[in-house]
Amino acid sequence: MGANPADNSNRRGEPWALGTVLGYASANIFDRIAVVQADPLMGPVWRGLPSLVLGIILVLKHRTLGQLRPGSTQYIGARPILAFVAAGVISTLGLFSFYFAMVVGGVTITIPVQETYVIWGTLIAWIFLGERIGGYALGGILLIFVGLVALSFGEARGAPISMHWYWAIPLALATALTYGVSGVLWRDGQLRGAHQSVAILLQFFTSVAVGLAGLLLAGKFSVVKMASWTAIADFLASGILSGIFAIYCMFTALRLMAVARVYAFSALTPLVATLSAHFLLHEFLNWLMITGILLVSVGVILTQVFRPAEERQA
Repeated sequence: MGANPADNSNRRGEPWALGTVLGYASANIFDRIAVVQADPLMGPVWRGLPSLVLGIILVLKHRTLGQLRPGSTQYIGARPILAFVAAGVISTLGLFSFYFAMVVGGVTITIPVQETYVIWGTLIAWIFLGERIGGYALGGILLIFVGLVALSFGEARGAPISMHWYWAIPLALATALTYGVSGVLWRDGQLRGAHQSVAILLQFFTSVAVGLAGLLLAGKFSVVKMASWTAIADFLASGILSGIFAIYCMFTALRLMAVARVYAFSALTPLVATLSAHFLLHEFLNWLMITGILLVSVGVILTQVFRPAEERQA
């Protein structure tokens, strides 16, 4: 019998799905290295720059700038534009929390907790967009909660990277909440006709601007000039790996294999990130923490994979 073309397509898509996981997990490692060397307040600015450059290139390539000009036949209106600007503001506030969580809790606490953004995104989409929540998603939310409890107990009994590690939990939860809200705003903007290139441009232009404003308001704009080139390179590497490499791998995987399988691969990110932090950065990890992280990953799979088909295709 001849080979099934769909099966071959899936096999070609699997390396790209794994590339997404490795891209995000590697970005997390660079984030942790960067905040050890430099003020975490400068993180959102440098991390957002690669994605801003990507947005500019994509808008020029697809000739979608007209979507932002009133009077143009392409103009999409004020609401989707404001949605992406709001997503940029909110997600950048979350990034500030993320980097401070990285300082006190490291990768092993911050990243699994941050993954709870799927809960907030699901709940917010249910409330504001009328999207359904299935039984599998509810089961996934429960598993994520149990996994976070196990992770916390494991860290409390171990050797955390700082005496204030527990602050990483509310900080990372704040990041997760902002990511969940931003995801809903993105979906709303795209459903109203915005091209993806315009979304990227608006969000990351806003993100860099908010990052600079945060430095000014904190009276720490000088840290940008004082930061070492190594720290800047680490922040930029994180931006390239997460905002360009991982995104490109994800979109390529989505073209080659089922959406559910891509989401299943993506749910491995917390496990890969924490194991990498353990072996490369020597962050503490015990079996109770690993169990918690595995439960979070399974919960993410259930929450993402078993959404209604029409929502996964949008």
